[in-house]
Amino acid sequence: MDADLISPTEAAGRLGITPRRVYALIHDGRLGSQRIGGRLLIHRRDVDARLGATPAVGRPFSARRAWAMILLAAGEDPGGLDTSTRSKLRRLLRDRDLWSMRTKLAGRAERRPLRAHSSDIGKLEADPEVVRTGVRYSAEAGLGLVAPDAPVELYVDRATADRLTSRYRLAPSRQPNVVLRVVPDEVRAWLHGSLAPLPAIALDVAEDPEARAQDVARAALSRP
Repeated sequence: MDADLISPTEAAGRLGITPRRVYALIHDGRLGSQRIGGRLLIHRRDVDARLGATPAVGRPFSARRAWAMILLAAGEDPGGLDTSTRSKLRRLLRDRDLWSMRTKLAGRAERRPLRAHSSDIGKLEADPEVVRTGVRYSAEAGLGLVAPDAPVELYVDRATADRLTSRYRLAPSRQPNVVLRVVPDEVRAWLHGSLAPLPAIALDVAEDPEARAQDVARAALSRP
């Protein structure tokens, strides 16, 4: 195959959209293509131009909207979501995968990097009001990344964040061993159990710059 031509499937992967959407772009004349030996191929330059010309994310979602998207992707139903918003988010999920929208979902929580005494780590993990996430718990979520020494990352509401910070004397740190991810009360009420939904864990793993973490997150968040 000519290096300047790629398949619709590869174009979809690069753009973070479905192959069906790629064919629609071709039909609308927004992606150049040609047939070679019966195969429909797309000009790589058009895909690259579209990547460069179209912002990957636009304005980030609010925490509420981001979590509605995450929960819908996880097959869960966030309560209190109006029909119009639910339909828009489902349509967006049909067209894009979470990997391509990860920056748009960055507003899902307020991130607080903190330092705790090592003797308090287990107590923080076991607190009944926290929801565990991130690299440290990715293996438990089935993502295949084992990192028991990674920081403890916890989703909490604001009251719980303040309580834990005071009780365990958590201090802001550039080398945190605890990261509190503070979400609105409504969002916290959507989260059930002690482990965050898999898409949320994968999004948090994606913030780790290590290549292995990036690969694991990409595999979990990209469309098959």
